[in-house]
Amino acid sequence: MVKLKKKEAQAPKKPLSRKEQRKLKQERKKNNKRIYHADKANGAQRVAEAAAAAALAANKNGRKKKKPKKKQLKPEEISREELLAGEVDDDNDESIASDFSDAEVDARLPADRKVEIYEPVGKKPKKHAGIQRLDEMEVRKRELRQQKELLSKSRKQRLKKLKLENEEEDKEIAKLEKKLKLNKTKDKNRSVRKMFNDGLDYLLDFVLDDEEEKQKWEEKQRRKKELKEQQEKEEAGMWSDDEDEPMDLPDEDSETEEVDGENDLTDQSEMEEDAEGLESNSEVELEETEKTTYKEDIYGRRIDAEGNILPDSAEVDAKVTGQKYIPPHQRALLAANENSSAQQAEQLARLQKQCKGLLNRLSEANLHKISSGIETLYMKNSRYNMNETLTKLLQEALLGRSRSNERMVQEHMVLLAFLHAHIGSEIGAHFLQTFVEQFDGFVREIDALDVEDKRLNNLVLILCYMYIFKIYEQRLLLELIARLAGSLCEKSVECLLLIFQTVGFRLRKDDPLAFKNMMQNVQSQIAASPLELKENPRLRFMVDILNAVKNNNMSKLPQYDPELAEMLRKRLKGMLRNERYVVTLNITLEDLLRADKLGKWWIVGSAWAGNLAEMGTAQAEQEKQLQQPRGERYSEKLLQLAKKQHMNTAERRSIFCIIMSAADYVDAFEKILHLSLKDQRTVAYVIIHCALNERHANPYYAHLALKFCQYNRKFQLAFQFASWDRINDIETLSKVQIRNFASFLQQLILSAGLQLSVLKVVDFMQLHKLSFYFMREIMTRLLLSSEETQLYQAFERITKNSKLQQFKQSIRLFMQHFMLEKLEEHKEEQQQVLRQRIEHLDKLLAYVDL
Repeated sequence: MVKLKKKEAQAPKKPLSRKEQRKLKQERKKNNKRIYHADKANGAQRVAEAAAAAALAANKNGRKKKKPKKKQLKPEEISREELLAGEVDDDNDESIASDFSDAEVDARLPADRKVEIYEPVGKKPKKHAGIQRLDEMEVRKRELRQQKELLSKSRKQRLKKLKLENEEEDKEIAKLEKKLKLNKTKDKNRSVRKMFNDGLDYLLDFVLDDEEEKQKWEEKQRRKKELKEQQEKEEAGMWSDDEDEPMDLPDEDSETEEVDGENDLTDQSEMEEDAEGLESNSEVELEETEKTTYKEDIYGRRIDAEGNILPDSAEVDAKVTGQKYIPPHQRALLAANENSSAQQAEQLARLQKQCKGLLNRLSEANLHKISSGIETLYMKNSRYNMNETLTKLLQEALLGRSRSNERMVQEHMVLLAFLHAHIGSEIGAHFLQTFVEQFDGFVREIDALDVEDKRLNNLVLILCYMYIFKIYEQRLLLELIARLAGSLCEKSVECLLLIFQTVGFRLRKDDPLAFKNMMQNVQSQIAASPLELKENPRLRFMVDILNAVKNNNMSKLPQYDPELAEMLRKRLKGMLRNERYVVTLNITLEDLLRADKLGKWWIVGSAWAGNLAEMGTAQAEQEKQLQQPRGERYSEKLLQLAKKQHMNTAERRSIFCIIMSAADYVDAFEKILHLSLKDQRTVAYVIIHCALNERHANPYYAHLALKFCQYNRKFQLAFQFASWDRINDIETLSKVQIRNFASFLQQLILSAGLQLSVLKVVDFMQLHKLSFYFMREIMTRLLLSSEETQLYQAFERITKNSKLQQFKQSIRLFMQHFMLEKLEEHKEEQQQVLRQRIEHLDKLLAYVDL
């Protein structure tokens, strides 16, 4: 119901007091809260709409015209009825609301002053929109029902689990009782168990009756059968009930049924235990009867009660079938071998799968990663298995009937070179022998080979890149070329052309004389070939390529790009760690082809049945050194000389003896590297010491030092530091030693083994007599060297370095004041050369300074 009152003139608005503001604010909050909870879905929206409506009403009221002020009445002038009706404006802040309700006020008012109340037409009062809730009793019942269902399910699962555990436990107990032979006393009292412990169990044979045991066993079997039929009926009924009727809540009757079921389960488990006990008793009795009939002696032979040896069943069967009898120990070995062969086959299959996965991912980017992975497989498996597996995979990948990709061949050969350096030289020797044997087989049947069959071409390409990565010497490659040239045909010409295009320039660079002899041999074979072959365009093209290699004309070789192979060589050098390097095998073709008959002399510890006189000098010396013990490799004279030269440590003695006894500087370099020394400065110290103590300057030591400097930058730094030490102690050296030292440094500087900046430690401001002599000697040797280009290149290297300004100025002053002023000491030709070169170098250093 809506109550309407008569409109009266409103009084002018006054500012609200604090109390009224607080009251208005609380009423607004209560209204917003009521509106928000009226509808849970869009309460916030309704509050916002109510606030907007209130603001709109306030704006409308503010736009109305101001009414004239109502005359203020005094309280004494207001009648009692007006005060009770509430029609008087309340201007006092301290006014109190009436405690009477609207009904009481209407009852006290006269009839003409009563408020008219009516219901609006077409509108009904809205019901309060409360929260829609379900019946709490129904929700509670549903929760209880679900809880009871969960309890019943958990109880059934627990009973099922207990049943399974009891069965497993009963089986374990039965097994242990069978081992302890306690099955007969299962249903007896404790005194029987005590009799077993006391060793009086034999008395039971006289006490127990067989008929009683038989009756008990029949009764248990009957009970077991009835229980099984009852279970089948219950299962059939349970399935029909579950399909037709819904599941009821568990009550007291169901709980009693479950307890009965538990009792039935316990009875069933007891019956099963009894049945198992009887079965185990029968088994034990059979075993005891067998033991009583047959026994074994101390040798494991079967004997009867009288002591006669009984024949073995396997031996009797072998005699009947006519097969050979195999003793028991050999039968065990055969079984073990069969098992091991199966395991080995599985292991080889797994190894092949691992290696194939690594080789399939081999590329230039992950070359080091794949090589390290295969090296790890070598460490984990036998070398024989790894060699056979890798050989098979490489043949499948590279030796197909179509032409193999050259880049793929290069990457695989880098992998072989890495394994050859890190694992051992026998790895590279194995693959080299395998490929050479296949090459020999193809060459023998070269006339029957089709030109489109590229297996021989791929094999030749593999051997060429094995030579590029220094797995074997050029002598073997020259023998392979001679073998192809000996049987000239279209296929051999194609293979020779491939060799000259791939490694022709490398052969010419490594050994020009051997290359010349090989070229003459090939030309003589071509001259003796038939006319049809001479007119072959491939043969003519091969001759052109051979002449281009002879004249060092790379432009005539189509698609010749040595940069990739050179880059892979540098990549291989960076992959090698712990100062490892690729040992080049100096093996001949005959050694590889006769390895099965004579042996493999290149593998340490391998048998050798050939004649040592047939081998080269390097191989003979290697064999002699391997046959001698380490202490007897050096002569007594060398050891005394080492002691005289103050080679106190074992490393210095070994380096000194190797340097003094080596055939050449390459031999000394390889032998010193085989020592695997960690301190490079020891090598530099011994070489410089030997160079200084010679009677005359010997270039052998400079070549050896240059070889080490080119091999690794660590050795270059070691020689630089050792040279600085000698320059700082120049006052302790004699003039002969200073001349030898100047000659040693001059060769290293001109060959780019060391830079000219090695002389920057010389104090040009305070040159002593021997220091001046050393500088004049080395500058004279540098300026009078026969290689003028090398001299200018050595000075150009220091001109590019901006940190050596003071050193360059010192060199210029020394040449101007101490070299040009004393030219009279030299011959006229040398004076002219010195003057010309000093002026040129002075301009070079001055120009770069600008």
